[in-house]
Amino acid sequence: MPDENWNEHRTRKQYIDKLLIGSKWGPILEFEEGKNYAQGSVEEYPTQTGPCDYALFCKRQPLAAVEGKKVSVGPQNVLQQAQRYARGFQNSPFTFGQYHLPFIYSTNGKIIWFQDLRHPLNRSREIAAIHTPNALEEFLSSSPLHKYS
Repeated sequence: MPDENWNEHRTRKQYIDKLLIGSKWGPILEFEEGKNYAQGSVEEYPTQTGPCDYALFCKRQPLAAVEGKKVSVGPQNVLQQAQRYARGFQNSPFTFGQYHLPFIYSTNGKIIWFQDLRHPLNRSREIAAIHTPNALEEFLSSSPLHKYS
């Protein structure tokens, strides 16, 4: 079966999990109530606006939400869903206007969109790979209008 016919779950397992692990966001963990996450990707992380597909944690801090879609769905069109999760993220040490996460991604496993939510003038853009934890920490320590490479 061509991957364009895959459902979202299969796309996540075959493509998106591998993207995250390849960018050092492993392990992929299932959400557990009351657990504190140190490092990695947490699937189906609850927010006030519904569960995000993945929450990315580094050094016990939530740094990003990732919205995954099946291959046949363009990820740029669903970045707003990741923004909604960033608004509804609870128990975060961050507040950037209406957002409680600094960064968001949306991907169908082949195309990746990214947005820095720390400043309202930042726009989303397509990127080649999900940033590593070290890269997001570096972005976080720089100006919210930082020019990314």
